[in-house]
Formats: sequence, C-alpha cells, structure tokens
Amino acid sequence: MPPPKKVDKGIVSLDRETPIQEEVKPLIEDILRTNYCVQRSVFLVEGIDMVRVVGGAGKMVRLLLGDGKLVIQGFVKGVMHWVVEGGKVFEGGYVRLDKFEVVEIEGERVLVIGDLRIVGWDEGYLGVLRGEGREVKDVGGLREGGTGGERLFGLERRVREMEVRREREREREEEERRREEGSRKELEAEVVEREKQAVEREWEEEAKKEEEDEDCISESDYDDDGFEQMVISTERPTQRRVMATAYTGTSVNNTTTPQRPPVFKHQSIQHPQVLLPPPSRQILTPRTPQPRPPIKPQENTAPKPLPWLASDPTQPLKLTPLSQIPYLRYKQNWMVNVLVVVTQLGETESCPYPPFVQRQARVIDQSTPHRHIHLTVFLEPAGFEPKLGEVYLLLGVKNHKFDGGSLKKYVSDKPKGGGRWWVEGRGLGWCKGMVKELEIWWAQQQGGVVGEED
Repeated sequence: MPPPKKVDKGIVSLDRETPIQEEVKPLIEDILRTNYCVQRSVFLVEGIDMVRVVGGAGKMVRLLLGDGKLVIQGFVKGVMHWVVEGGKVFEGGYVRLDKFEVVEIEGERVLVIGDLRIVGWDEGYLGVLRGEGREVKDVGGLREGGTGGERLFGLERRVREMEVRREREREREEEERRREEGSRKELEAEVVEREKQAVEREWEEEAKKEEEDEDCISESDYDDDGFEQMVISTERPTQRRVMATAYTGTSVNNTTTPQRPPVFKHQSIQHPQVLLPPPSRQILTPRTPQPRPPIKPQENTAPKPLPWLASDPTQPLKLTPLSQIPYLRYKQNWMVNVLVVVTQLGETESCPYPPFVQRQARVIDQSTPHRHIHLTVFLEPAGFEPKLGEVYLLLGVKNHKFDGGSLKKYVSDKPKGGGRWWVEGRGLGWCKGMVKELEIWWAQQQGGVVGEED
C-alpha cells in the first residue's frame, strides 16, 4: 500500500462554525493495533475506486483513506453508495465516518463503512492533484457561505434523520417487548401458583375422604353372612348360677358376709370351621387362531410433506407472523414461511461474507404495522426482484437476532426441486383469502383502495 502524499496543511472546513483542523490526526495505527474504531473520526480521501463484481451482479466502492501518516482501504456499504456516486465524496476531501468497523479480508484488515459525509477539503492536496493533471472537484460552490453545502447534503441529512427515527422506534418497541415479557412472566407465575393450590386442595380432599371412609361402616358389615357363627356351650349358664350362689353368704346380725367365689378354669370358646364350597373350575380350551385378512397394498404410500417445509408452494403451508420472529424456539436459524408485503428493495451490494454479494429489503404484515422487518438475501440476490407493494410468499427463510429480529435467505437453503423460494401471493389458491386481506390492509395503510377481484 503506497504511503500518503506529503502536502502542506491547507484544511478548509465545510461548516465554518465547527472547524475540523483539530480532528485531523493519526488514527489508523491505533485502529489496527486495538481493532477499536472511534466513531465520527475524520480521514482524508486519497483515492476512489468503483468496480463491478461477480459478473455484473453487484458493485463495490473502495476508498483510500489517510490520516497524514498511514493509508487504509475502506469499503462503503451499499446503502451509502449514492453518496460517492453522486460526487459528494471526492479526492482531497475530508470525510467523517459516523459508523464503521474493522474486518479482516484475505489476511488484510480493512474498514467497512456504514455512514459517512464530507466535512471539508485540503487545498494543498487539491493543488498536488492539479499539478499532476488530474481532474479536481470544483469546491467553489461550497465556499459561498455554506449554502451550496447545505443543498449538497440536504438529502443525506434527511436520510440520517430517518435512521434516527427508526432507531428510536426500535428502542421503543424493545421497551414494549420487555414490558410485555415481564407481564407474561408474572401471568405464568400466577397460573403456576393457582395450579399448585388446586393440586394441594385436591390432595386434602382425597385424604379427608379416606379418613371418613375408615370411620364409616358399610351396610355389608351388618349382614349375617359377615359374622362368624359361635357355638354356645350348655355348661355356661350352670357356671353363672354357681357363681351367683357363691356370693350369697350366711346372715350374721342381719348382715350378709360375702364369700369369695371359687376359681373356675376358663374354657376357651371353640369356633366352628366354616367350609366354603370349592370354586368352580372351568376347563380352558385353547382357541384356534383365526387367519388374518391379507394386507392390501396402498396406492399412494409416499409420506405427506410437513406443513413447515418449503417443498411445494401450491400446497397449504404453515405460516408464521412477523411479530413472532424474535420469539421463536431458537433465536437464530429457525426456518419459517411468511406471507408479507415487500416495502423496500435495495441494490445488489458486496459483503465480507460468502458469497460476497447480497441484497437487502424490508417486509411487513398486519402483525407489525409500525415496524418493517429487515430481510437479507444471499441466495441469487441479482434474481430477487419482487414488485414493491405486492404480497409474496417467502419459503424457507431463517430468523436472526439482527435489528431486534430479522430474516435471512442463505445459499444453503436453496429449494431442492430448483423452484423459486419467493412466490407472488395472487397465484396461490390455498391462501387467496389471506392475500386479499393483506392487500386491503396495506392499501389502507397507504391511503389507497384495492378493487375487488372475481
């Protein structure tokens, strides 16, 4: 990588009220050493390259950024390509990187830039470019009290304001989600406590019932058959008479002196043996096994497809509302099918991960009226060209934690039959009613009217 060009200091700030002379300082060495990027850092643009990649399916914008001591490559994300292509970033100008990070590509660390804007230029560097016969940006319009600069970057400021609003909406939705999750946990705890109390009451009632059953005597206890028959000896009454006579003594002075009764040997009571009739015995004869009817072969033994597999879009499939994306069984890589309206579609752009090309879009349905879900397509992004405002069935997309819950379509999830994974909803009969409802809802959101179809 060539060293930065040595030029005299002639830094001019686009906004005269906030000069950038003190912000221009060596930063690249610390960034490469710590892998930490100080946001809103200022760099000098020393080169601009715009190339096509992957057979024209995407484009790449590369900047050579210097800090007066070192130079590093910076790749601009697709959402900010318009800033460079529109001439708002030029060689010899100073840019402020509001959002960037360090990544390693093929053993070399580079910057990936998500947001940038021009904040000034270097008169000495522009003079060097003029001396080399290079075409130099005309900065005359930017010197007129900042009016030209405000016109030049008005759209950029509006884009940034929109991003701030989206960020605030995401924070508000995240706060609502946490509040709803806390309420749900409290409700679950209350339900568990109620079930526990119901089980305890049921146990108490069963124990009480068992105690009552033990204290009660059933009617069968009073049946004569329930008691054993006792044989009464004929000697028992005679013994009682002798005992009564023994207590009658001789009378002395009209007083009767009782005498101790004789001791009688206790005779045990003999209980008769009750002979029960022998149980009836049945002779069991083995049954002759009956022949089973032959199994008829089924005409169609192929297994039915599971409702969540993206195998055939013409058959009814299980659909997942977009509001459930953050709450699926797994936070990432859980495959779902969704019926959505495509609201935004970006250009194909380069990315630091295989297949190094992607396309970003935004989708929505009735469950997320205030939030457009982020969709990133890695599978043939150049061929993904849905119509904006139309309803589409997306097959086999996977959830991701990015942006509070988003969707991604990977190259590895290509349909096995070779069919298309994004299908226009109007051509599907099994979900015609849902498609119509989604079209009417989206038209109401946009303030339009959807005509009835036959």
